[in-house]
Amino acid sequence: MAYDGIMLSRVVENLQSQLTGGRINKIYQISQYELLFHVRAQGTNQKLLMSIHPMYARIQLTSLTYPTPATPNAFTMLLRKHLEGAYIESIVQLQLDRIIDIHFVGTNEFKDTVELHLYMEIMGKHSNVIVAYNNHKIIDCLKRVSPSMSARIMQPGAIYEFPPLIEKKNPMTSEFIPTDNLTKIYQGISPELSREILYRMDHGEDFGEVMKNLQKSNQIYIHKLDAKEYFHLIPLTHLQCDYEVYPLFEGLDTHYHLIDQKDRIKQQTSDLAKYIQNEYQRNINKLHKLEKTLFDSQNSDEYRIMGDLLFANLHLIQKGQTSVTVENYYDGTMMTIELNEKYDGKTNANKYYAKYQKAKNALHHLEEQIALTKEEINYFDTLITLMENANYYDALEIKEELENLGYLKKKKTKQVHRTLKMHYETYQTKDNIMIYVGKNNLQNDYLTFKMASKNDMWFHVKDMPGSHVIVHSEELDEYTIRLASQMAAYFSKGKHSSSVPVNYTKIRTLKKPQGSKPGKVILSHYSTIYIDPDETFLKEVKKID
Repeated sequence: MAYDGIMLSRVVENLQSQLTGGRINKIYQISQYELLFHVRAQGTNQKLLMSIHPMYARIQLTSLTYPTPATPNAFTMLLRKHLEGAYIESIVQLQLDRIIDIHFVGTNEFKDTVELHLYMEIMGKHSNVIVAYNNHKIIDCLKRVSPSMSARIMQPGAIYEFPPLIEKKNPMTSEFIPTDNLTKIYQGISPELSREILYRMDHGEDFGEVMKNLQKSNQIYIHKLDAKEYFHLIPLTHLQCDYEVYPLFEGLDTHYHLIDQKDRIKQQTSDLAKYIQNEYQRNINKLHKLEKTLFDSQNSDEYRIMGDLLFANLHLIQKGQTSVTVENYYDGTMMTIELNEKYDGKTNANKYYAKYQKAKNALHHLEEQIALTKEEINYFDTLITLMENANYYDALEIKEELENLGYLKKKKTKQVHRTLKMHYETYQTKDNIMIYVGKNNLQNDYLTFKMASKNDMWFHVKDMPGSHVIVHSEELDEYTIRLASQMAAYFSKGKHSSSVPVNYTKIRTLKKPQGSKPGKVILSHYSTIYIDPDETFLKEVKKID
């Protein structure tokens, strides 16, 4: 866990300098685990994010925009009642542990001065936010803990006490004690930081000097190694890989943004993703059954043959027989034909003719159903791919699309006339060429058939789901063609493949199939390029918010 006690000490010091004396203007619970406080401090508006996510718990200032619920829940209402309008008196860390006490001073409904405390405990799956009076009596918690769950009760009315702390030394004021794991001896040091400090000491650096560098750092160094990110207040030289440097809170935003985004989508649209996956699998199963029925129908000539043979051998059949063996004059073999003992030979023959006719008539219907089912499979396969690359707003638009097509039932809400804003992504190349990426079918349709000019270039992976990529330029050089193709391949099902074919053409050559679902196009004239997807293209473009 890189967000350790030493990291938190730098966060708290920065929060103290920027938020002390600040007034709470608005409070939101933006997800199951996250609170967002809007604070007016030192003449500027700040956003204080608190997360008690089991894996990514933290507190920080953020410059990112988070979706806020239109209707506040009970806990949000309680926080607003007690804390909105209050001032931040102090922000204190408990030693170098990951426990914070934010002291507020405000007024109640009788205009009396009230002191309140918000305690944040960053303790993995036991992380929590607790609001209490000055006498430590708990008002409420983001995560309530009953006596049956733990001896440490976290419920309204209980008395808040700090958790028992393990006796460890403060690394900022203590001498170095030889050990192979600093985490066991010193406060606030994570295993990753322990490895870095020991590595530096093995290469001649002094323990005290390393701690001083940590104590004064206001930067974050983010390293990428084997598809994982590591970060801390100093370069993690023991990883022996490249890194990027950011100011403290910008670095935390950079590291956690995509992680949070995916987790938020999972929390708030998990039912949608599950529905799409279930519909995809349901149509796969349906296709198997239809193809089996089609195979049986295509082999229905046997019913006609048995009807012919029964009519040719009526003299051998008596009512009450369950079968008859006759010569098959079509191939010279003997054939045993099952009979319904209730009927005579003529009626049994007609029954077989009826089966033949039914199977023959079903062929056309089955072929139509198979074609429709394959379209549904392709459609939901596309949605699965789009959900993998979707942000929160993209997912909401996918849900809207399913509602418009009748797959999902629309919730009854008051009709509000508003202009719908598509949340497609916009990038600018080093040559100041604008590139637009659709993140769902509604965005793809909008970009291709409404926003794009007829001479803009259109890119899309061949024969697989993906984003429409529009390049706002009439003539493209090889660099821009490869860059746009990289983007089309990256935002597609072929993201983790190699040599992905990407088609590109002028917008004017595209047509929308009549009556088709969103995202469908017909290509006439186009070129194809083969690309190995690589996210490094993101460094070559500037994302425009």
